[in-house]
Amino acid sequence: MSIYQLQQCLYDHLRALEDSPPDGPKPELSTEGYTLTDEERRALESRDIGALYALGTHPVIINGYCRAMGYKRADYRPLFKGATTVTKGKARWQKS
Repeated sequence: MSIYQLQQCLYDHLRALEDSPPDGPKPELSTEGYTLTDEERRALESRDIGALYALGTHPVIINGYCRAMGYKRADYRPLFKGATTVTKGKARWQKS
């Protein structure tokens, strides 16, 4: 499992959204070209915010992704309750 690939996929999607015309169609999230586990791919394709957090995705990336989908913090914050990360060891952001 590569948390980097998961986060890179989300980051690239957010950049594509920023580059899309305001009145045009929004690009769909694509998992092609990323080395992801089945669990990571499912979480991305189903837009499962709780699973993305549990997999170790950085909260800042989750925040941007949720806001791009139209959520407010109060809408998605409850999805984190009781979630524990399943990454081997801790990601750098979790250590500080």
